Formats: sequence, C-alpha cells, structure tokens
Amino acid sequence: MQNLENKVLSLVGMVKFESSGGPERKNVLNEHLLELLIHTKTQLNIVTTKIDKFYATELKRLTQKGVAVLLIMNDRSNIPKEFQEIYDDLKLTPGIKIINNPNVRYLLVFNSEKAIYSGGSLDKDDLEKSILIVSVISETSKLRKIAQIFNLMLPSFMRS
Repeated sequence: MQNLENKVLSLVGMVKFESSGGPERKNVLNEHLLELLIHTKTQLNIVTTKIDKFYATELKRLTQKGVAVLLIMNDRSNIPKEFQEIYDDLKLTPGIKIINNPNVRYLLVFNSEKAIYSGGSLDKDDLEKSILIVSVISETSKLRKIAQIFNLMLPSFMRS
C-alpha cells in the first residue's frame, strides 16, 4: 500500500494545467517558456506557426551554448510578412534546423524533461495579450508520447 501511495504522490504535479493571460497572469506562459529554454541542455524541439524577434534571439543564445534547436513551423509564404525576415535569419543560424509543415496550428516546446503545450505561437507580445490554457508536462511516459507525435510531423527521412 505504501508503494502505491508513493507512486501516486510522485505523479502529482507531473501534468499541470493553468491559465495564462489577462491582467493578473499575462506572463505565465512566457515565464514557463523562458524557464524551459534556460534549463535545456542538449536539444529543444518546437512546433509553432511563427517566431518573433525576442524568441529568435533566445533561440540563438541557446545554440551558442551548444543546444540543438529543431523547429517545425509554417511555410515561409504562410508566415506574416513582418516575421519572414526573422524566419530567414533563423534558417541561416547554425544549430537551428527548420522543417516546414503547413498544418501547424499550436505551440509545443519540449526537451527531454519537460513539455509546454498551448495555443498561440512564439510571439512574446501575442502570448501576453492572449488568454490561453497552458499544459506543462513533466511525466516521462507523456514526454515520450509527445516526442512520438513530434516525430510524425517530420519528413520520413528524419524520423527516428
């Protein structure tokens, strides 16, 4: 009985849902994302429709620390014009690999220890203004499932 109780207690908090946005919680999602970026040591995987200058700069800093970044995002032609220059810059950044997928409609950022899933995109201002449900996942089996889904979005020659 004690073993079962310990397992249940260890799972509490491994998947967390909260709101982000509104006057009192406008930076919740941005704070979670920045914390994840800071604590990533080897590889960061991202699914997003677009990326703003702020997050592009943060991703470049990560690559300077030796962290590989794999991005799945909309085709350049489907990204608003003001974000296309950022896309082009990221495309040329060593350590960042961009895979285009025209079906991207959500935000997912994960490493081997944690995943953050929400609506929106990697646009700091949009995330501050929007009221969104944020899912933070730390449970190992759920992270493996997220990695499998992410893998399905990759071209067949890149799948592991």
